[in-house]
Amino acid sequence: MVIAQRFLLTPLLALSVLAACEGAPDIASEGGTPVRCALRGASDFASECRLVEIGHGGETYFVMRHPDGGFRKLAPADTPGGLVEFDGSQEAESVREGSTVTLTIGIDRYRWETLGDE
Repeated sequence: MVIAQRFLLTPLLALSVLAACEGAPDIASEGGTPVRCALRGASDFASECRLVEIGHGGETYFVMRHPDGGFRKLAPADTPGGLVEFDGSQEAESVREGSTVTLTIGIDRYRWETLGDE
């Protein structure tokens, strides 16, 4: 009898975990600006990341959200991309090519168009 109860409980727990995963919000629902990204060393950029500005205690920082739930915290800075890593162990590097900026952190790359002639 105890064994039957354990086997019955396992599928119920699995179903509740799956239901919670399906209820996760879509990345677009979090707002922010769409950004092209090439994650985990991908060669092609896709418009699937979002840059979200967050104000906290009078300070502003940014979160680059990934479609798989991953993210990078970024801080404003005087760099070609205008951003640096906020609290990560990998250093951000940015390059401006014409009106395009590419920000690289580890093997992840993010690309967007700049506004105006800076």
